[in-house]
Amino acid sequence: MFTKAFRLIAIAVLAGLLILSLAESGSSEPLRIGISRDIKCALIHVADVQGFFKKQGLDVVIKEYEVGVQAVNDLLAGKVDMATASDLVFVILSFKSPDLRMSGSICVASDQGLVVRKDRGIVKPRDLQGKRVAVIRGGQTEFSLHNFLTLNRLPAGSVRIAYHTPSEMVRAMADGTIDAALCWPPYTTEMMKQVPGQRVWWPAQSGQEYYFALFAREGFLKKERGAVERFLAGLLQAELFVGRNPDQAQAIVREWFGLDTAAFREAWSRSRFHLQLTQDLLVLMEREARWAIRNKLVGNKEVPNYLNFFSFDALDKVKPEGVSIVH
Repeated sequence: MFTKAFRLIAIAVLAGLLILSLAESGSSEPLRIGISRDIKCALIHVADVQGFFKKQGLDVVIKEYEVGVQAVNDLLAGKVDMATASDLVFVILSFKSPDLRMSGSICVASDQGLVVRKDRGIVKPRDLQGKRVAVIRGGQTEFSLHNFLTLNRLPAGSVRIAYHTPSEMVRAMADGTIDAALCWPPYTTEMMKQVPGQRVWWPAQSGQEYYFALFAREGFLKKERGAVERFLAGLLQAELFVGRNPDQAQAIVREWFGLDTAAFREAWSRSRFHLQLTQDLLVLMEREARWAIRNKLVGNKEVPNYLNFFSFDALDKVKPEGVSIVH
């Protein structure tokens, strides 16, 4: 019987052979990728720094954004070829952009937290009633706040929503124009530093992890199928690198962020970096779509068939074991 170590070595060897064959079949070409400056994009950053994309014959140009919504907006405007954002961003945009496709997820995270001001009388969740809570418009935090309120038996309209970007949340928390904010590190870390002793951090995802994924238009994926396969192959190399060299991988990403060690380790511990498309992701997207319809965030009244919104070809070739969605 094969040992676990032997199986891991065999998987790595097979992945290496596939990666080599894809690299030999490609030529250098520019591929514009829009990513948020976020730990959840670690595989892309590691692949870039370690030269895995270049080994695939790709010239990858990375453009950074504060949040994934901004990256995907530029994707839809034709300013980048692929973009990263959360599964909820995809769900919201899928209603008005039927040619949007997801080719893989690169991270599963439970990093969101609700930072509240104790000096506003908030010591337990029910104290949020009537308070001003910041989230990102159309982002994962809006869905997480809904789940948090539901879990704590608070009506959806019991808080006053304020839409801010993460950096705006930090400033608003400092100047007191909001009472609470739902975000992720490093922004939650910065909010906690604003007034020592007057900030509290509560886990906000109610046990529901979320996904960070790769988006592109259907036409691009068909036209540049080879480049997309080689891009995913570079990400697979990065996934293997992170698994084998966790300390080195964390050092690469920590330098990119400029975070202190303790804050970085906290954020890293709440993320898992895998190239995949899972059945859990599909179920979550359907649930989010129903929530978006109920809350009139989209004009449609029916949940789309999200099987039609996944692009399986590249991942089926590069990492077939990463696909658990029946298709």
